[in-house]
Amino acid sequence: MHISDALRKTRFIDLHQDMLSGVAQLDGGFPVYGSNYLTGSSHAVAVWSSLYPRDPEATLIGELGAHSELLTSHGSSLRLITTVEDLNAEDTRTGALPHSEGFNLPGIGPDMLDVLWTEHSLRSLALTWNHETDYGFSCYDSSAPLKPAGRQLVKALEDSPLMLDLAHLNDAGFFDVLDLYAAPVLVTHSFCRAIGNHPRGLSDDQLRALGDHGGLIGLAFDPDFLGRGTVDEALRHIDAIVSLAGESAVSIGSDWGVAAMGELGDHTSLAGLIDAVAGNYGRELAEKFAFGNAHDFLCAQLPLN
Repeated sequence: MHISDALRKTRFIDLHQDMLSGVAQLDGGFPVYGSNYLTGSSHAVAVWSSLYPRDPEATLIGELGAHSELLTSHGSSLRLITTVEDLNAEDTRTGALPHSEGFNLPGIGPDMLDVLWTEHSLRSLALTWNHETDYGFSCYDSSAPLKPAGRQLVKALEDSPLMLDLAHLNDAGFFDVLDLYAAPVLVTHSFCRAIGNHPRGLSDDQLRALGDHGGLIGLAFDPDFLGRGTVDEALRHIDAIVSLAGESAVSIGSDWGVAAMGELGDHTSLAGLIDAVAGNYGRELAEKFAFGNAHDFLCAQLPLN
């Protein structure tokens, strides 16, 4: 069997998709691509399913409620991931890990984190999105450090099964978190700033620190970040991430769903990228990029059963 044929059957996990973001409008529907991305040979084993504040009236609790309804109404192709046992179950449906960008619930303590996990199915959160929050500053906003409420939240998260995502956070906040938080962190959708020259990317120092901290970065495919959103551009970023953070730090964080994409436009384009990674760096790294690194991260972070 040729490498290309084998890798077209490779499982993948995506650290960031906006595919289900239609639930933020509380309409229970899919926004752009429709539900067909959940079927076929290229659908994901698991995705971080992003929810974010589309307007001032949107509430995270409401969005999570609508997301739960969507998981139920599309139960033939979607399932909630809660444990390692769920992740590894012989189930062909896409596993969803509901994720909050720009975490818009002020004054959260440990008890509320437990409620968000058990009663509202939140699995992951980011302290900021494209703007300042009660917890920190976006990479577009400020060079200020993490806010006191952000420091408190980060410490509370150490004793929570919720995963912490540093995407969108400014540089000072990023390093504050690494000083406060012992567990491995995610950067669900980013890239190498030295290549992309965009504030949403990670500097070389951040990539080295992420690798030293046992963290994981999902490579985003947006043309705004990569240049034109091509396979060749993605390979350059993968090479840089591996060189600076290590082979165990690189994964997929496509950002599919709302942003305008280029050559890497949806799940059907992924096989070609994984083939290219295998051709340049070997099949072992291609498997780690597509699946293994994210799977290992989840197995270390999720409750066993």
